[in-house]
Amino acid sequence: MTGNTKIYLGAAVVAVLAIGILGGAFWSNYKIAKLESAVAKARREADRIQQTAVKAEIEAAENIQKIALLEQELGEIQKIARKQDEEYKKLTNYSARARGDVERARRTRTINATTDELCAKLEELGHGC
Repeated sequence: MTGNTKIYLGAAVVAVLAIGILGGAFWSNYKIAKLESAVAKARREADRIQQTAVKAEIEAAENIQKIALLEQELGEIQKIARKQDEEYKKLTNYSARARGDVERARRTRTINATTDELCAKLEELGHGC
């Protein structure tokens, strides 16, 4: 082999090595850029999910407060309902007694009296007609 051939052969080897190294570097840079893009996308998604979680926690806290308020209102309504129940029982007893009194009044026997008889009885009691 001549000197020129060795130089050409050495240059070709260097060129192939350079192309391999540069190609590997470009490929590596491409993969790194792709992975960095994936990482950035994952971070954005994580931030979005975190914001959604924060909103959900706030809504949950509000719902817990609403539940506590509604439970308090329910307790007050139950107190009112108990009082109304007691009042209803009293009124039921009262109306039952009133119905009994009406029935007793219907069963009493009436006697026909004239005006003169009534005036006479009133005069006996000390009242005039």
